[in-house]
Amino acid sequence: MSDNLSHGTTQLTLAEILAQPTLGLNLVTSDLSALSLAITGAHSFEISRPTRWFSAHWIALTTGLRLKGRPDEQRELVAELHRAGIAALGFALDINFRSVPSALLEAAEKVGLPVFTVPFDTGFAEIIAFVNQALLSPNVNALRRFVSVQDYLLDSLLGPDAVQSLIDRLAPLIPAEVALVSADGELVTAAEGLSMALLGEIVAKIQSNAAGTRGSVPKSSSRRAEKSGETQLGSLTQLLEFPTSAGPALALSVVSPTQPALWLTLVKVIEDASEPGFNLALPLIRSAGHILSIALETRNDKKAERRASARALISELCGIKSIKASLPRGARSATERLLDLGIDFSLPVVVACGYPVSDLVGDVRDDISQRAESLVASKARMIWDVHSEHVVVILQCEPDEVEKYLLYDLGASKYSFGISEAIVPSGTFAQAYREACASVLEVIRSSAYSGAPKAQDLRDARLLHFANCSMVTWLLAQADEKLLAAKQAERQSALALEKNAIATIRAYLESNLDINRAAGVLGIHPNSMRYRLKKVRELKDVDLDNFSDLVNLYLALRMLPLI
Repeated sequence: MSDNLSHGTTQLTLAEILAQPTLGLNLVTSDLSALSLAITGAHSFEISRPTRWFSAHWIALTTGLRLKGRPDEQRELVAELHRAGIAALGFALDINFRSVPSALLEAAEKVGLPVFTVPFDTGFAEIIAFVNQALLSPNVNALRRFVSVQDYLLDSLLGPDAVQSLIDRLAPLIPAEVALVSADGELVTAAEGLSMALLGEIVAKIQSNAAGTRGSVPKSSSRRAEKSGETQLGSLTQLLEFPTSAGPALALSVVSPTQPALWLTLVKVIEDASEPGFNLALPLIRSAGHILSIALETRNDKKAERRASARALISELCGIKSIKASLPRGARSATERLLDLGIDFSLPVVVACGYPVSDLVGDVRDDISQRAESLVASKARMIWDVHSEHVVVILQCEPDEVEKYLLYDLGASKYSFGISEAIVPSGTFAQAYREACASVLEVIRSSAYSGAPKAQDLRDARLLHFANCSMVTWLLAQADEKLLAAKQAERQSALALEKNAIATIRAYLESNLDINRAAGVLGIHPNSMRYRLKKVRELKDVDLDNFSDLVNLYLALRMLPLI
């Protein structure tokens, strides 16, 4: 049959029937390739052995009157419909069943029989009339098909991943292999089943065109636009037509204001005008291009909104930024906002603090942002921000995945990390943040003053759980922050009387009372270090030969400067 807008008959597909908004039908089986099935009729039934009254490629409609509480008969019905070549089963809801029976649905998935639901307000007569009218009035239906398919593609914007949903919906309408690739040849996403060989052909053609045209519109595209009366829209800049080993291909360049151009590519797997949707390929890819441009902008807006929400939530939960004691009326709680960002405490939740291991990292936010967003895009349950040149992460994962996520995926082996104890839903994130900061500072001090990591395994030297911290670090992190700061300031007041006293004692203590090593840390001669220590000993209440005084000084000078 010819699928032409001006003459001949038109082949009706299941996708076009499901796309009719007035019918409200919903496919509940998972095989999307069923959308391209040709439909030649529709009828309802409530009797046994219904296929006596059906022909192959028809839609069967039922309320399930005789199937209630009979899973074996449900499975037998599916087997009978499948053997008879029935194209799909429509199941009415809220008459005899609230949902499709599980036994029937499982059997249909197993044999590949498409099942769709029919809402209570849609009568079977409406579906049958639509199918009959579409088959008997091909010219009017061809235009209606295109409009309904556009509506079907637009519905992809309502899903959580609009870009992938659009690709999945477009593929079975032609039928075609559909892929979205960047100008430099990177695969962004594709419909299921795209072969690497075909992807290679697509990428080679796109890159060849990009090098040859330098952004100009191909002549083939211009001629088509002049012939059809179309104008070049800002978001669609180029249209390529080229052969592949799988069939003829169309590639449309889609430009979004916030990112480089992407190529939406459609390869018609069989070059046959009798295939459903063959002549709709060009207008469909243009419509899909405009919808894709909207989807890309929507995704970017959602990403920016998520980042802003994550940054604000980290500041609030960890006490980095002061907030009002009470929430305004109607405001959502921190727990609700965490749930929106994927953190639901179904797995352990920790706070991590990461610090660069060298000055080569440069700007921490610039260095880590791309890896962090890639992790979030890959469904890792985490939110992150950068504060005072260190990265703060709230992470939900299995305990044995912490090292991989932080050291390798996020830190790319360029950061040391401190990890808090696991937080319960009612726990205090501010305390967990202090634990994470204290842990990473112990890692940093260990490397800075010992000359090399204490642990033989470098991975262990760059990641420390709070539970494995020293007793001093544990006590300081547990203390009330304000009370501790006041006590430390009181003890440091006497030291402040002597120039360089605080830096001198800190280096001396962190170097395990080794004058030569401490002098190296401060960049001075050992004799100068001895002179400074002599001046400190002359201060009131400072005795560097008394172990108790040394402990007091050590605690007074151990700060958490990352907070």
